Amino acid sequence: METKERRKFMRIEADLEAEYWAKGPTMASGRAQVKDFSREGLGVLFPGKVERGEHVDLTVKVPGDNIPIFATAEVTWADPSKEMEGMGAGLRFVNIKPLDLARLLDFVYSRWLGGLRGKA
Repeated sequence: METKERRKFMRIEADLEAEYWAKGPTMASGRAQVKDFSREGLGVLFPGKVERGEHVDLTVKVPGDNIPIFATAEVTWADPSKEMEGMGAGLRFVNIKPLDLARLLDFVYSRWLGGLRGKA
């Protein structure tokens, strides 16, 4: 069965560390791995359970930048990871400062462009 792609923006692979605090039923917290990024959200691997609809506060560490990026995002989907232990989830930003979003976009896009140039 074919599934319709619902993403509005391209996802770019990212490998960033984040601290998180869930503000919903799970009340989970800890370290998570950001796996991919788009203009509206993130793909994240959490060490434990998070639930759809739950809001999560994030502090994302960007290599080469001393100031972390702060955001709040909503869990739009969550499933146990097939590749690693933990819970894979899609997050949609609900609160991120424009400057923090620009810093994150700049880092991820520059890494992506660097990868494209390396393949040429």
